[in-house]
Amino acid sequence: MVEGKYRHKFHIQPPQGWMNDPNGSCYFNGQYHIFFQYSPNSPLGSGGRFWGHYVSDDLAHFIFVDIPIVTDTEWDSDGAYSGTAYTDEGVMEIYYTGNVKHPGNFDYINEGRGHNVIRVDFKDGIHPGEKQLLLTNDDYPSDLSCHVRDPKVWRESVTQKSGKDTAYYMLLGMRSRASKGGLLLMKSDDRKDWQVAREYFPKDDFGFMLECPDYFMADGVQAVAFCPQGMVHHRNRFQNTYESGYCILDSDGNTRQDCNDEKNSFSGLEKTDSCILDDLISIDNFHEWDMGFDFYAPQTFTAPDGRQILIGWAGVPDAEYGNDPAIVEGWQHSLTLPREIKYKNGRFYTTPVKGFESRRGKKIVDFIQEESSATEAISGNGFECDLETGAWDVEMSMDAADDGLLFMLNNDVQLLVKDGIVSLIFSGNKGCGRTERHAELMDGRVSNVRAIFDRSLLEIYINDGEVVFTTRYYPDNPDMIHFRTECADSAAGWLII
Repeated sequence: MVEGKYRHKFHIQPPQGWMNDPNGSCYFNGQYHIFFQYSPNSPLGSGGRFWGHYVSDDLAHFIFVDIPIVTDTEWDSDGAYSGTAYTDEGVMEIYYTGNVKHPGNFDYINEGRGHNVIRVDFKDGIHPGEKQLLLTNDDYPSDLSCHVRDPKVWRESVTQKSGKDTAYYMLLGMRSRASKGGLLLMKSDDRKDWQVAREYFPKDDFGFMLECPDYFMADGVQAVAFCPQGMVHHRNRFQNTYESGYCILDSDGNTRQDCNDEKNSFSGLEKTDSCILDDLISIDNFHEWDMGFDFYAPQTFTAPDGRQILIGWAGVPDAEYGNDPAIVEGWQHSLTLPREIKYKNGRFYTTPVKGFESRRGKKIVDFIQEESSATEAISGNGFECDLETGAWDVEMSMDAADDGLLFMLNNDVQLLVKDGIVSLIFSGNKGCGRTERHAELMDGRVSNVRAIFDRSLLEIYINDGEVVFTTRYYPDNPDMIHFRTECADSAAGWLII
């Protein structure tokens, strides 16, 4: 395992080399399992594209297991790409895309590439069985490009003429030959033989490809999530090269009725009229999970107590900024903290899983405006201090700040709110090319902020997770960061161990 001053203390990261998308996230056999795409031989992602594997008992402490999925068949010879886990039948079944690039003069979009759905079972959650080829590009509609990938598999009860029955669904992201992004729904009775149920292209322009599709329920509310590539960028929305977000399929938590008076579950995509789908899977109804520089390809999974958990890749493909300080140390990228999904005010809020507080150690910040001395307080509300550790968790509350500096780290990065817009702004080069990101607040005000720093990764949660910013940050000295705020009425912070 490589070392370095910017290596994380508590986030999932590669032992060495390069990582990206979380995969196969699930709870099985008494443990949480997080797989991820992994190129162990290079921090730039060159070489083989495999799956690494972490396990956890509490979603706060993780142990690296091994590299259980390698590219050892003709179906995945050029990479084990993204996929998910299905565990409802007592076995951890992994479904993923095997990537193949045929030699020749191809564009590798409409010709020359194979995207195969492969299944491999982990009966004990650790050791893989034999791989099974389920689908190839020949099984998909002829109007699709070679890019059909990232399977999500689930089970639903469906109504047949003979009564209730069980059906299995697989959702795939796709790119048409005309370069329009869409979703492909497959259906099966046995999770081995799959047939096309429906292909769907949103009426709104979501770009040329929808990656990493997901279907889930949180707090009884259904949603479909995906990562569109090629969207039009705006100042306060869709600011990254590629985006990650979701569309809620229920209105205010109540099951909607479609044009045929069918229940609006996503499996109903088989027969749901486009008049409803185009309303639900729309840019107006698309909410981004994270507004920071470094978030992509998230997955959801269900904890044994019913909580819906989100975890993402703390990176973005093809970004114009980089991670040179980490690359020099021989590694690149990590995953975000696992986050709980809660439905509120017509959308999902995300915050670190509650078990993460078990990693809090010594209290390093304890500030209450009414009890502060003149030397502790700065102009108006707020405080400043030195955080003499490279891993910390700070929570602040304020009396609904309308405008002001929420916090500043050294003179490198600041979070501020003005005119209902919260902004994350880098000064200088400590963001390695990262500049500004902005998000609109629902009521234009900030009541609380939580900032979690892990040597070179910063996660910021605003208004209990209404807005989240994830970003890499490379201070000169991670063990000594000056923290300043002009809005806080109170703050508490802890060393993370």
